[in-house]
Amino acid sequence: MKMNKTENAAETIERVGVVSIIRMDDLNAVRDIAEALYRGGVRCFEIPLTAANAAEIIGALRERLPEDAVIGAGTVLTGADAGRIIEAGACFVVSPHYEPEVAAVCKERGVAFIPGAFSPQEIFQAWQRGADIVKVFSIRPLGPEYLRDLAGPYPGIKLMPTGGIDTANAASFIAAGACAVTLGRDIIGSGPWDAPALARITERARGLVSRIREVKAG
Repeated sequence: MKMNKTENAAETIERVGVVSIIRMDDLNAVRDIAEALYRGGVRCFEIPLTAANAAEIIGALRERLPEDAVIGAGTVLTGADAGRIIEAGACFVVSPHYEPEVAAVCKERGVAFIPGAFSPQEIFQAWQRGADIVKVFSIRPLGPEYLRDLAGPYPGIKLMPTGGIDTANAASFIAAGACAVTLGRDIIGSGPWDAPALARITERARGLVSRIREVKAG
C-alpha cells in the first residue's frame, strides 16, 4: 500500500493546515475534485462514511493521488466501521464525538484519531484520552474567538474547527489557534465538475493554502 506512514497523518494535517471534506458518492467526480485540490496544495482529504462507497473511494484516492496525500474517513461511529475503513486505506479517522471503541481500533492500528468535541470538558477529556487532534464541532455558533479563549487554559491541545468555515474566514481560525481547519462545499463548489470548474477549485485551493501558510509562518 503506497502512502505516508500512518503515524504522520496528524503531523501532515497540522503542517498543511486544511482538510477538505468531499461528501459525495460519485467516484469519478471525487477523484477529479481531489486531484484539482491537490494541484492547489491541499494534501489532506476526508471521505465521510455517509457515502455508501466510502471505502471504495478511499482506496481509489490512495491509488490516484501522490504518496504525500493523506486520506482519511469521517463520520466514523463504531469500532467495526473504523476497522473496515482503515483496512481500505484510511490513515486518519474522524468522529463527531469521542467513541472509545473507535479510539481503541485507531490506537491498535496506529492510525490518527480525531474525535469531535465542543465544551471545554469534552475537548480536554478527548485530548487526555489520546486524541491526536480534537475536532471542535460545530464551531459555527461561536467563531474563532472561542478557539482563542480555549488557548488560555489548554495551550497544548491541537484543535481543528469544523462547521461554517469557508475560504474567506479559514485563516482567522488558524490565527486564533487552530492547528488546521476543515472545509467542504465552499472550496469544491457545485457540479458539473468540468474542466473550468476543476480549474476554479485549484485556484481557490491555492489561495487558501497560501493564506494559511502565511498565518502559520507568523
